[in-house]
Amino acid sequence: MSGILSNLYLFNVAVSWGLLLIIWMVQVIIYPGLFRVSPKEFVSYHSWYALRITAIVLPLMISEVILTVGWLILEPVTIYSAFAATFVFFIWLSTFTLQVPIHKQLQSGKDIMLIRRLVNSNWIRTFAWSMKAVVVTIAASKTLW
Repeated sequence: MSGILSNLYLFNVAVSWGLLLIIWMVQVIIYPGLFRVSPKEFVSYHSWYALRITAIVLPLMISEVILTVGWLILEPVTIYSAFAATFVFFIWLSTFTLQVPIHKQLQSGKDIMLIRRLVNSNWIRTFAWSMKAVVVTIAASKTLW
């Protein structure tokens, strides 16, 4: 196996597990924590949070797309690469059709129903990133060792 392909697998595993850890923290700590922020402090806190989490997550998500496309280009498509690409597609679809619009609405102020929708809809990404990390790890372990 070429060095490029080995690195692609290793970076893909690293990025996948990084995003997995972040999404689980968001799902079980950060998003439910929004219920605890006072209405008076909510807009300020939400703005502070959204700016910082985007600076961390967006580069990783872009890297994830690049790694997934590279995987599909550099090797024949396998069940693993196909599932990984499908999970990435649904993560981006969920992010930009569900979570981002909810965050935009929350910029106006605390809304319990929107926070509940954010927590519930985020399970899509939590599941997809969890499954993608497993798939990428299995593919890497079968290929590298």
